Amino acid sequence: MNASATTYALLGLLALRPHTGYELTQQVRTSVRLVWPSSESNLYREQHRLVRLGWARVEAEPAGRRTRKRYTITEPGRRALADWLASPPAPPTLDVEAFVRLWLADQGSVRDLAAALTATAVSARSTIAAAAELADRYLAGQGAFESRAHLNALAGELLVDTLGALADRCERAAAEIEQWPTTRDRGLDEQARARLSRIVAKAGETPGPAPP
Repeated sequence: MNASATTYALLGLLALRPHTGYELTQQVRTSVRLVWPSSESNLYREQHRLVRLGWARVEAEPAGRRTRKRYTITEPGRRALADWLASPPAPPTLDVEAFVRLWLADQGSVRDLAAALTATAVSARSTIAAAAELADRYLAGQGAFESRAHLNALAGELLVDTLGALADRCERAAAEIEQWPTTRDRGLDEQARARLSRIVAKAGETPGPAPP
């Protein structure tokens, strides 16, 4: 069954209440995109996929001189969502283009590599700012689906902590790289050896207690 996390994200929104296609897209733009980006064209394709799978039904309703489509979850859709939530998640992956550029940086310049890492940090902090705007809405009593604030707060905290760490590390790496004469032929120097040793040590660390 060709369903992705985006499919289930839209299905989850429909589990809260019926949405028009436009409303689904807006919900993703303002919240879901922070943790699971998707293009607008893909969102509309996924809405049609829900109907083909029998997980949602669609009805046309008047909207001025035009009509619009309103999607409602079906019982098979609710079962599919429950089954997905009960299944193991896919392993986490990082889709950070700057990491690929870092890996290939000996084919480019110090300036370009530092700029790529700095731009990544800026983008990460922009997403943190967007999450903070959503948090402010909830604190002001203006958040969508107030009864789900506890879930949105925990997801937002995980997102902000993760992106904050990414931004910090990219900024520190960019500052260090700017002092390099070149991106080439440094080899297994003292700094590289220390980093590799830290990676090995990190893999053996025992997780500490969860924060309250």
